Amino acid sequence: MADDSADPFPMLGSVYRVSGSKFNQLSCKVADTKLNAEQTGESKVIPIAWCSPKSSSNAWSHPNVIQNLTKRGNSGSGVVNNNNNLQEKSNSPNTLNGSENGVSNNSNLPPHDDDFSLDDTDSDTGEKSHEGRMKSKWFRSFFDILNKLKVEEINSQAIRLHCPACQGGTGAIDWYQGLQPLLNHSRTVKVRRVRLHRAFAETLEEECSRRGASLLMVGEAHGLWEGLDKKVKDHEIVWPPMVVIMNTKYEQDENENWTGMGNQELLDCFSDYAALKARQSYGPRGHRGMSVLIFEVSTAGYLEAVRLHKHFKEQGRDRQAWDRCKNPFVPGGKRQLYGYLATREDLDIFNKHSGGKSKLKFEMRSYQEMVESKIKHINDDGQKLDIFKEKIAKEQLKSKVFADTLCQVTERLRKTTVESRVVRERTKEYHQQNKEEMDAQETFFLDKMQIIHQAIAAKEDEFAKSQQAKREMICAVGDSSVKEDDNHIMEKISSFIKSQDKDMRQFEAERDDILKINEEKKLALKKKYWQELVELEKELENELSELMNKYTLSQSQKENRQQ
Repeated sequence: MADDSADPFPMLGSVYRVSGSKFNQLSCKVADTKLNAEQTGESKVIPIAWCSPKSSSNAWSHPNVIQNLTKRGNSGSGVVNNNNNLQEKSNSPNTLNGSENGVSNNSNLPPHDDDFSLDDTDSDTGEKSHEGRMKSKWFRSFFDILNKLKVEEINSQAIRLHCPACQGGTGAIDWYQGLQPLLNHSRTVKVRRVRLHRAFAETLEEECSRRGASLLMVGEAHGLWEGLDKKVKDHEIVWPPMVVIMNTKYEQDENENWTGMGNQELLDCFSDYAALKARQSYGPRGHRGMSVLIFEVSTAGYLEAVRLHKHFKEQGRDRQAWDRCKNPFVPGGKRQLYGYLATREDLDIFNKHSGGKSKLKFEMRSYQEMVESKIKHINDDGQKLDIFKEKIAKEQLKSKVFADTLCQVTERLRKTTVESRVVRERTKEYHQQNKEEMDAQETFFLDKMQIIHQAIAAKEDEFAKSQQAKREMICAVGDSSVKEDDNHIMEKISSFIKSQDKDMRQFEAERDDILKINEEKKLALKKKYWQELVELEKELENELSELMNKYTLSQSQKENRQQ
């Protein structure tokens, strides 16, 4: 361990100050430095520092710097900054300007612009080969140290790296936890030494590809995750589900044969669990103290058996407890029951002294097939059942609302029917009264008209009699004076009769005209009466319609207020 009394935060001037060949030696030492896992309690961390044959740093000769930089940073971040003070100094103007505490202005340091050239360039193609790039002044130290690592170490996130393209500049002291964060950094730099970073990224990818190390391109590392293997470990279970109950024998009889718990007694003892039936194991000496609870041949039956098994386990009375049991009794003299899920070996022991029909029949089935897959169906069915229950609840609520509404409407209809019947009866009585009054008035007026008709007939009879009397009188006078002047009298009588006939014909004509006019007036009066009667009925219809609409609207408004 380094001495904690030493300054853990050296000035950047000492970090980047050129110190000759010590840099290469210390860089190699740092590359080979490993943390003792037993002392730190963490996984192995292999810090790798970049180095250049033309530039070096006293940071690697400072033991506290090396020790502090080798401490593991936050595993969730690709870049590990050792401390805030050091980072602030690296980004300060003094560091960039090459002051006493900043980066040295030695001409051997690489320039800070983006116009970099890699030595050993192919003169024919103008491009640098992969091996040439690895041996360039920028990357040689990095790849020399990388070549010493195994593929597992390269893929590990335990190694901590500096970016060789950042040496002598901003970001030179940043740590990268593994190759992937370093590659992402080199691929995404957009400010300083962009082409150098891209060249380093291509060289690193090519070298990792040749050595079989897995690296992802920038952007591929985000949103890609490796899930669980689709293959799930399976095992066989006893089917139908059974739980073995141990220590169920009771005492020995006079023949030294053991007696034990009965089937119904065992079922009653575990009545909280849905066991269908129970079986007892017997041998030459009677009850063997071993019983079995058999559950329903379904996923629900298996889950119920597991529930009983877990209950025994929670109370410390499972298979292991039974195997360690030395005293089967509890204080008070009662036997302590033990239980666990049955296996093939348990049932073979159970059937040891059984044969034929008394042998307990079972089979071994796949847990995934009989339980796991069925649980998925049960979950799906449960979700569907919840949906259907919700729909049924909504339908029941709607039905209840409809039933309540129907009851209200039925009650209103009943009341309306009663009220309508009362109104109809009252209207009928009123109509009957009006009819009686109209009949009485009609009789009264008909009687008056009859009297008038009788008076007219009497007058006409009297007029006809008077005319007849006049004719008879004239004829009588003519008969008495025939002798005096027959011709003159006869002419006078004939003239009177002609005049009277003429008057009577004229009278009849005028009388017919008067009767005709009277009938026309009667017809006009009746027509007017019926028209007025029809208008009166229409008016009644309109008034009744308005009345019904009024009460219909009132009832609708009441229903809306109630809802």
